[in-house]
Amino acid sequence: MGVFNNETLFKKFFVATDWADTAGSVLAALAGFVFALATLLFCSLVLFDFGFRKTAADGLAVQQTYLLLLWALFVSKLLIETLAFRATKWFAVLFRVLVLASVFLILLAHLHALPAAWSGVSGALAGKPAILLGTLALMATQIHHLSGTLNRINISPSFLFAGSFLAMILAGTGLLMLPNATLQPISAYEALFTATSAVCVTGMMIVDPSAVFSPMGKNIILGLIQVGGLGIMTFTGFFSYLFLGSASLKDRFLLKDFFSGDQLGGLYKLLLKILLFTILVEAAGAVLIYRTLEGDWMHKTHNAVFHAVSAFCNAGFSVNPQGFDALRLQSNFSLQFILCGLVILGGIGFPLLLYFYKILKFGLKSLCCRAIGRKRPHEVLLLAVGERLALHTTLVLLVLGAFLYYAFEAGSPLPDAFNLSEGMAAFVASVNARTSGFSMTDPGGWSYPTVFLTIFLMWVGASPGSTGGGIKTTTLAVAVKTMASFLRGKDRLEIGNREIGAPTIIRAFSVIGLSLAFIFAGFLLLMIFDPARNPAHLLFECVAAFSTTGLSIAGTITLSPHSQVVLMILMFVGRIGPVIVLSGFLATQTQNLYRLPVEDIKIN
Repeated sequence: MGVFNNETLFKKFFVATDWADTAGSVLAALAGFVFALATLLFCSLVLFDFGFRKTAADGLAVQQTYLLLLWALFVSKLLIETLAFRATKWFAVLFRVLVLASVFLILLAHLHALPAAWSGVSGALAGKPAILLGTLALMATQIHHLSGTLNRINISPSFLFAGSFLAMILAGTGLLMLPNATLQPISAYEALFTATSAVCVTGMMIVDPSAVFSPMGKNIILGLIQVGGLGIMTFTGFFSYLFLGSASLKDRFLLKDFFSGDQLGGLYKLLLKILLFTILVEAAGAVLIYRTLEGDWMHKTHNAVFHAVSAFCNAGFSVNPQGFDALRLQSNFSLQFILCGLVILGGIGFPLLLYFYKILKFGLKSLCCRAIGRKRPHEVLLLAVGERLALHTTLVLLVLGAFLYYAFEAGSPLPDAFNLSEGMAAFVASVNARTSGFSMTDPGGWSYPTVFLTIFLMWVGASPGSTGGGIKTTTLAVAVKTMASFLRGKDRLEIGNREIGAPTIIRAFSVIGLSLAFIFAGFLLLMIFDPARNPAHLLFECVAAFSTTGLSIAGTITLSPHSQVVLMILMFVGRIGPVIVLSGFLATQTQNLYRLPVEDIKIN
């Protein structure tokens, strides 16, 4: 009898456990649905709040709705963490706990439940900014779910990478069409071109940004430049790792290709360093630019931040009337140095910047050890072959470009326009031709040798793992060294003490061939759509769009709409990379497990 009762008791216990698990799963799914719905409603409310003009009554209703959505997000997130807790790294759990605790304090402040001694803090937490920040923090903790959903769908990394930029362009188009984003109405086509140019960090415009966009619209453009420069996958990958502590192998491979990394293990530490370095460099650049400007502090601050981000991201955007003339750039030598420095740092590539960071860190350690009388640390800091090629090629192109600009434009209006020495003027022109696109002089006054020199520099562009475009410096270096090695009768490419693999060589020549094919196709289309224009100017326009440089001789705003559509396509392909774009359509998931007989083909 006792055995029977015990068996019955155990059966009831297991049935109750199953019911509890089922109820927990249902409740967790319901909480996830509520969280997703509240997130969607919050995004819609933000668009209405900031994008449209409202009455005072509308403003009060909006703030109350913000608070209600924050409650919904907090409760649903708390249920998700309780019922579907995932064992992750300690820092990820700590971040989630801190976010929940911060949001809970905000809610208590609105309930007037905080201690009287916290009156100052309570007033700050009860404001609208605190509600918005708390809501955004809660939404950020769920980004990894989006990544997980995409991973469960059979989407190639190429499609995912290109799709992230396309999604940003479409989102930017919608944001730029909001009533509060513009001073005068613009068409969807004009908003699309502006968003494409901003996300692809190109700088081409078909509208006057100073006359069309309000401060809100300019801030939207600034955000698009920042996200486009670093890549949306950088931010999503970082937040996924921050709040989850891990990531899928697919995400790791995607980020590995984007940053040209060799290992998968340290990619998220790399993301953290990249984001922190970007913030520090742009902040330092903004402070330095601020000190060189004139006017009231608000105008100076906006100009400093905008142009620091635009320069580091190699975007070449300026939202001032008359462009850089408003900053008196031609006579502001300090500002020229700062902008050139930001452009070079943004275009040299994050792997090289991190190498310089290691050198600086090692130097500081050595100085500290010497100061306290301890033995200096021993550390081997080797520069990889790819980074060494990028550094050498960048230096050669900067120096050679400056020398040729000096030779082609000496005695012309180029140096006079800068009011600088001829050598300095040539250096500034050489730097800005390398994907940044800051137009400090009128390219229409250049001689044809200068035009074609600029076309070449734009086509090469920046280094891998940077915010710039072009075929990249390492691609040019590998192609040149491969041809030199072939002419010397060698059957393999050796750089330093390393042999370069055949896949790298094939990829380099594929990038060169595909870039020329896209540029040539765009050039033909522009000659068809604008037959009366100078062919050299049209070629310049195509290369500037593909390399995301954004310089213009033909005048982008004066081209036909069909030509502008071609330029948008070239900007998108150039920012993503032609290899990534085409591999998404042509690449196969399987590899052949056999080898065919080798046969040579007579060439030349």
